[in-house]
Amino acid sequence: MKLVNKIILFAAVALGFASCHGQEDDVEVKVTLTPSATTIVADGTESVTFEVLYGATNVNHEANIYLVSHPELNWSGSSFSTTEAGEYTFQAIYKDQASEEVKITATAPVGPHESRFERHICVMDLTGAWCTFCPDGMTKLTFYVQKKEWKDIVHMIAMHDNSQGEDPMGIDVTPRILSDFKLAGFPSFVTDLRDAGSLSENVGDIVPSFNRSLDEYPAQCDVKIESNLSGRELKIDVKLFAELAGTYAVTVLLVEDNIVAPQKDGSITHAEFNHKHVARAVVNSNYKGDSLGALQAEQEGSKSYTYTLPEEWKVEDMTIVALAITPDGYVNNVAEVAVGESVDYKYLAE
Repeated sequence: MKLVNKIILFAAVALGFASCHGQEDDVEVKVTLTPSATTIVADGTESVTFEVLYGATNVNHEANIYLVSHPELNWSGSSFSTTEAGEYTFQAIYKDQASEEVKITATAPVGPHESRFERHICVMDLTGAWCTFCPDGMTKLTFYVQKKEWKDIVHMIAMHDNSQGEDPMGIDVTPRILSDFKLAGFPSFVTDLRDAGSLSENVGDIVPSFNRSLDEYPAQCDVKIESNLSGRELKIDVKLFAELAGTYAVTVLLVEDNIVAPQKDGSITHAEFNHKHVARAVVNSNYKGDSLGALQAEQEGSKSYTYTLPEEWKVEDMTIVALAITPDGYVNNVAEVAVGESVDYKYLAE
């Protein structure tokens, strides 16, 4: 009798396993086609690379990718480039199963671009009230920024850090920036979210980073700010005008000047140090910017924000700084205005 019971129990377990296994087989596994970019320049060099997944498994070596919109081109492979501007549609086939179609836009190359806008630069000073070398770093950076050729176009922002010691001005994004740019420590600088270096050892890199911004990354967009202050509630409207097509983003910071707070300086601690250009907040919480989506040439994008200012912040010493960020992730232009006021696009003088 016991043997019969065991046989019945084993059969029931086996049936249950088969049933569960069958349910897993019923789950549909999809084929997906993922491009490395959805827009390329039709210069014959810039390309898009495709990945084919079956579920979570890469099956590029077994799948076929077809250029369904232009069968006459007889294209094959997993990387595509062209010299003809237009829209190209692709689809992948694996195990007789088709992916959804993917559209790639190839834009015509543009010639040398002459902007109608002034080019402004952002330089961040990564610092801390606990940092004994940081006052010297700020002094060095200020020396260069105040030179005649830079003082009207370079916007300095002190990004304080509270992760290694007490700093009432510290904000969360500072250690993230330090890590992202692989900087060894404080004080350091970051120019246009592109070049970075130490303000203790590589001070000579500051001016070349400014020159590189102007020479290699001329203005291709500009940003303007409209703001309104009601009590302690600040409303900010930021607009970006793109001269060249691309996916742009904006970063908005609130900056306060003349904050009196302690600061270590070598072996001395200043109880009432005057802190300049202090970033109180990154309004959009992401220093790399909020995307405005893909803008066409001569198109404007916008973002709006509302921020309640803490009572201890001195409104009369505060400015709003907006960073215009191009598809390469670098700052391409900067606007700065007093809280509650507005500033237009900065057109070149005719």
